[in-house]
Amino acid sequence: MCTVSFIPLKNGVILTSNRDEHISRGIAQYPEFYLLNGQKLAFPKDAKSGGTWFITNENGDTGVLLNGAFEKHMPVPPYRKSRGFVLPELFQQASPFEAIKQYEFSGIENCTIVLWEQGQLREIKWDGKKLHTKNYDPRQARIWSSVTLYDTDMINKRHGWFRNWIASQTHINQQNILHFHINTQAENTTFGLRILRNNTIATTSITSLCIQHLKASFYHKDFIQQIESTLDYDLLNVAPISSPVIAGNDIAQKN
Repeated sequence: MCTVSFIPLKNGVILTSNRDEHISRGIAQYPEFYLLNGQKLAFPKDAKSGGTWFITNENGDTGVLLNGAFEKHMPVPPYRKSRGFVLPELFQQASPFEAIKQYEFSGIENCTIVLWEQGQLREIKWDGKKLHTKNYDPRQARIWSSVTLYDTDMINKRHGWFRNWIASQTHINQQNILHFHINTQAENTTFGLRILRNNTIATTSITSLCIQHLKASFYHKDFIQQIESTLDYDLLNVAPISSPVIAGNDIAQKN
């Protein structure tokens, strides 16, 4: 939930998220389909809250959440609910963006939502008091870094690495954006794309959704247990809902 990239493709998109968390938080379940309020939604489930930071529906509308809004804030718990419940609640509605306009964000900690819906790319920031919405050109690749873990200088350097990488690519697919997210500045464990700070905060997993020609590939890798899963399906034809293909110990990841 702390580094998110958006890559436009011909007839599709790729959204990828590195989750930087306290190692002690627990292992998230791999992405599966859930039926919530009549909506077929796929997401990895957080072990602690039961919520998620990355969600998509059968239309391909997708939301990814990052901690923080414009600047690092001082948490003031207790909060009314976990940020992890925001995306599942929004995506129970036919239009997540319309749902955002009516959603009660008060009592929720500062956050940013990257929303891809019906060909529109939006950034929604909740600063603890007010909601801010910004539209982006969906034809342009973008990257976000959480302000709770990265200062302005770090963010600018990371965005520079991304721009340079984009400029160097002749063809981008899910495999090479995953390689970028996992291996860029690998020796820089403080603010490289994959971090490990004082054996406390680390990039615990990576999640990536590639949608192209009405087909979806939802990839997730847990770095703690070194387990990968891939959920492949056709948009608008998700029934019957099936579990993903797992590479590794499926039971260990679900605990």
